[in-house]
Amino acid sequence: MIVIGGDAIVDLIDRGQRLFEACPGGSTLNCALASGQLGSDVLYVSTLSRDAYGDLLIDRLQECHVKLRADARSDAYSSLAVVSLDETNQPSYAFYREGTADREVPVDAMIASFPPKMSIFHVGSCALIPADDQDAWLQVVAAAQERGALISIDPNCRPSMTTDPDRYRKGIARFLQVADLVKLSDEDLEYLHPEWTNQALSRFIETYSPQLCVYTRGSEGLTGFTGKGVTVSVEASLPGPLSDTVGAGDSVHGTLLSEIDRLGLSGHALSELNAESLREVLTLASRVAGVNCTRAGCQPPTREEVVTIFGSR
Repeated sequence: MIVIGGDAIVDLIDRGQRLFEACPGGSTLNCALASGQLGSDVLYVSTLSRDAYGDLLIDRLQECHVKLRADARSDAYSSLAVVSLDETNQPSYAFYREGTADREVPVDAMIASFPPKMSIFHVGSCALIPADDQDAWLQVVAAAQERGALISIDPNCRPSMTTDPDRYRKGIARFLQVADLVKLSDEDLEYLHPEWTNQALSRFIETYSPQLCVYTRGSEGLTGFTGKGVTVSVEASLPGPLSDTVGAGDSVHGTLLSEIDRLGLSGHALSELNAESLREVLTLASRVAGVNCTRAGCQPPTREEVVTIFGSR
C-alpha cells in the first residue's frame, strides 16, 4: 500500500468575472488522487476539516478509491489556495493555511494508522514549509522508513509562503537526504540551490543520491535519473486543448508512486530500473499529466482512460 500525507487544500480557481471554482487540491492530496485513479491501494493520513470544503476533499478522495485515516476529521477550517491563471493558463497561488486542519500533524495517530505492509511513504510541498511541521513530518517519515517503506519527497517549493528561505532549505534538506524518490521541477532546483549556477542538477543528484530522481521542465518534458546511472527523457504530452496546468506535476508524481508500487520496486530495486522500464514509467507519467492538463483543476485520468486516449503503448 502507498501511504501519503501532507497538504490538503481547496483550490479556488479564478475563472473570471469574479467567479471562482472550488476544486480539491494540495500537492500530496493530488498525488493520492492520481495514484488511486491508476488503481493503486492508497491511504491518505492527513487531517481534514469537518467543514464543507473538507467534505469536498473527502468525497473526491473516496471517488478515487483512496482510504482515509480513521480519526482524520478536525474542527479547524480547510486550507485554501486562490489560484490565478495567466494568459497561457499557468497558475499562481495565494495560500491560506494558518490554523487549518491539514496543519495538524498528530504524529502518533498517523504512525498508528500505517498498514502492516506499506511500499511507499510520500510527503512534500506546503506541508514541509513551516519548521514545526517539518519536525513532525520527519518523525512520520522515520517511522515509515523503519517499516521498510521507500521514502518519496516532492519539495514543490512555494517561495511566496516561505518567510525564512535559508531555514526552509536547511529543513527540507533533511527530507531529501533520506528520500529514495525525488521529483522536482526546474523552478524547485533553482530555489533550493540558487548558489549552484553550474551543473545544478548533477550536483543535486550527487548531494542527495536518491534511488530515482525525476526532473520536470513543464512543456519541455521530464527526465529520470537512477542511482545506477541510467538516464531517460520523455516528451511532455497534451492530447487536447489546454485547460490549465493545475496538478500536472502532482499527476506525474502520483503516477511514479503507482508504478513503483505496481512493479514491486522495494529496497534498492528502484535504483536498478533499466532504461526500457524507466521509459515506460515516465511515458505513462507524462500522459497522465497531459490528460490532466486538458481538464479544470487536478483531475487525473484512470489507467483505462489513458489507454483509450493514447492506445496501449
